[in-house]
Amino acid sequence: MSQVATNGAVTLKEAVDLICANPRNTFHLVGTPGIGKTAMHKVIAERLNMKPIYMDVPNLEIGDIGIPMPNHQTRTTQFYPNEFWGFHLDEPLCIFLDEFTKGENGVKNTLHPVLTHPRRIGGLTINPESVVITAGNFSGDGVGDVMKAHSRNRVTELPIKNPTTQEWIDDWAVHNDIVPEVMAWARETPQIFQSYKDAAQADNHYNYNPKRPQAAFCSPRSVAGASTIVRNRDKYTTNALITALEGTIGYSGARDMVAYIQMADELTPWAEVIANPLTAPVPKHVSALCIMAFGAVMRIDNKNIGKWFEYLKRCPKELQSIFCLTASKNPQKKDVLFSSSAFVSWARDNAYLF
Repeated sequence: MSQVATNGAVTLKEAVDLICANPRNTFHLVGTPGIGKTAMHKVIAERLNMKPIYMDVPNLEIGDIGIPMPNHQTRTTQFYPNEFWGFHLDEPLCIFLDEFTKGENGVKNTLHPVLTHPRRIGGLTINPESVVITAGNFSGDGVGDVMKAHSRNRVTELPIKNPTTQEWIDDWAVHNDIVPEVMAWARETPQIFQSYKDAAQADNHYNYNPKRPQAAFCSPRSVAGASTIVRNRDKYTTNALITALEGTIGYSGARDMVAYIQMADELTPWAEVIANPLTAPVPKHVSALCIMAFGAVMRIDNKNIGKWFEYLKRCPKELQSIFCLTASKNPQKKDVLFSSSAFVSWARDNAYLF
């Protein structure tokens, strides 16, 4: 095997591939807050065709997992699992022990036998094909994560890389109805998702940093939350918008995002673009171009895509490539794009952009 340089961490996609290919191993996902570790559970369960069982370990008590019940005939006790989890059913389960490293010791001890084979909950052996995943943050994040050595020796730890903003857009945002303004801002502000563990982060006032206590910070999770606030901004004042964003993504992120999205409110209306594609004004600022590209992905359909391409051909090549690449990765829009004669003609003339 050729020598490959690594940085000791994997992407979310790589983690999914590893877990699905090695279901007997218990993988422990570790990464900074809000980067998408928990969201992987649904993806893995669907890929393995298993029932997902999500357990928020810090909020569990031992009795939430199961209780010992007396058997008066044998004068012994028997473990009765909580019906909610489905451990008593003889079917493969995809069990996600979220924030396992923040749980109470008694709860972690109760769950400990499920980390290895044969997997057990109390005295109950669960289906041997079940998959178990644990997750938590780095101990250096300063949010209370502890894993003892005997537990650590039972799992395969997978440090998860913070996604780049472009990865977040391509792999998650375009599939989850994030507003164009927020996607465009993220693309133009790549430092928002960088890890405090990366080099030269002292001046990064967007991301999470345990050395810089703050009420809010930018992460894939919080920026997704900001999208909802931005979407409904016509219902409240600019002051309310800024205040809500500060409480979601922090001071620096909120101020930058508001300044950025104000450009979106000055863009040529979509209706005018489609009605007059050869004469409607074309934005000159790169930020406005990005917003328009992401917005078009959400709005195209079989009826208007031809008119959109008439307008698009008047725009800089950067806008054209951003739109086509993003639309091609959107499961709801890629069929509209690929079935369009306008796109086929454009792709033939601009193959070098791919």
